[in-house]
Amino acid sequence: MQLGAEQDGVSLASGYPNQRVLEVLSSLSYRTGELTRYLQEVAQGVSELIGLDWSTITLCRDGFERVLASTIDLGESADLVYSLHGTLTGTVIATRTSLVVEDTNTCTDYGEAPAGYQAYLGVPLRTPVGEIIGTICSFQRQPRHFSAAEVRLAEIFAERAATAIDNYQLYQQQQQMNQQLQVEIEERRATEKQLRESEERLRQIAENMHQALWMYSHDGKPIYISPAFEQIWQQPCESWYADPQIWRDTIHPEDRERVYAAFERSREFSEEYRIVRPDGSVRIVFDRAFPIRDAAGQIYRLAGVAEDITDRKQAQQEMVKAIASLAEVGELAATIVHELRNPLTTVLMGLNAFKRMDLPPTAKERLDLSLDEAERIRHLLNEILLYAKPQVLQFAQLELNSFIAEILPSLRTMPSAMRRRIEFFPAPSPIAILGDKNKLKQIFINLVDNACEAVKDDEVISWQVELEETAERVRIQICNGGDPIPPEVLPKLTKPFYTTKPSGTGLGLAIVKRIVEAHRGEFAIASNAAAGTIVSVQLPVVDYSRNT
Repeated sequence: MQLGAEQDGVSLASGYPNQRVLEVLSSLSYRTGELTRYLQEVAQGVSELIGLDWSTITLCRDGFERVLASTIDLGESADLVYSLHGTLTGTVIATRTSLVVEDTNTCTDYGEAPAGYQAYLGVPLRTPVGEIIGTICSFQRQPRHFSAAEVRLAEIFAERAATAIDNYQLYQQQQQMNQQLQVEIEERRATEKQLRESEERLRQIAENMHQALWMYSHDGKPIYISPAFEQIWQQPCESWYADPQIWRDTIHPEDRERVYAAFERSREFSEEYRIVRPDGSVRIVFDRAFPIRDAAGQIYRLAGVAEDITDRKQAQQEMVKAIASLAEVGELAATIVHELRNPLTTVLMGLNAFKRMDLPPTAKERLDLSLDEAERIRHLLNEILLYAKPQVLQFAQLELNSFIAEILPSLRTMPSAMRRRIEFFPAPSPIAILGDKNKLKQIFINLVDNACEAVKDDEVISWQVELEETAERVRIQICNGGDPIPPEVLPKLTKPFYTTKPSGTGLGLAIVKRIVEAHRGEFAIASNAAAGTIVSVQLPVVDYSRNT
């Protein structure tokens, strides 16, 4: 029996073919959402390299464990939850260290083994912050001795499994955050829709003269009060004719002095003020007035149009709240990224320092793997920061054909485009747009790079610009003849953190879509076996009547 096997002087692969250990480690390729398969590969790797009859990976919480992966088929029992009390796994969790029992029949101090198994090797799953979340448990039907190298090898695989489980849990938290963000975005869209509908209603009212129209003589007597006043003020029009000063009493006390002064000047004004109805409710009114002059230029009447804008103001306030909420989420994401980048930079500096040292080949292999993973994390953090930042654009007028022709040579030198042909088909006549030059360049670099990666050497990428029939918008299409994208995948491509690439971040197309929408444009992807994959960007043109 060994509790916490000695590690001093034990190399990664003592007693094993170095190449085979590294092959197994290198074959472990975890991607978000594939936790079960990845853990199964880890369990298989432990059993294969150490030569075990059975290995499992368990998740342990609150005195119970659940099997996440097993090298033998557990059938219906795979979904059961087991108590840790009195088990060998319970000892590993309690002591937070590796446990070796060469024969469980003769050594029963550390718990029971499953029926039919005698030798036991248990290793805790420890997260980067030191939390023990489960175990890798391995069993042999016959008694056997486990060397320190074998224990260390199992611990290496346990590190991988613990990191994968921890990352998966972080991914689930990120998904919840994304869902919350999506709800807030939908609420913002609903608010914007409500505002547009409210503005449309007000426009229709204006066109049909349903606003509250009024006209007063130069001495302050009402000449005409429209029926719409009854809807806004909740008072009959007759009361206004009977008492010309009644309107003064309806104005909110805090706004009276300002409105009195504007009205008594008897000239053009626009005022927003509150009124108090007979039932005590408060409404916001926007009142526009203009003087009517006689032939001599003297003001003899004052006319105006009053609108109840309470609903519109409330909708604006709701939209401001929604935008502020989105900004807070983006700021939080940016803060988290900044907090992670600093320690990540320190880690990279340390790893690069080790790279200058004379290390054994196996250590160099592990160091290279660590550097690659750290660089991938840094790239992901940069893209998250770019996605979280509001798209602040520097608009300038651009002629689209010339702009694409200008950036095309540099795009053809990208590594992905070196052995592909990019053919550009400009519009027959110049097309002017308002856009941010750097942001648009970022869009086209991303889309052309994706198109090049989708095809084989010497194949063609088609890039076309054409004016739509209405001449109000221009369509830029980038087409590749690679394998079609499955229909069920297409809607997911612009969602954050969804990717079909082994080393992708899932933010490239999400950022492209945000930039396009910030230009008041539309972004779409279509794919089929006949036409290939067509990525379309639609943008409004400048003074499109000149381009017809």
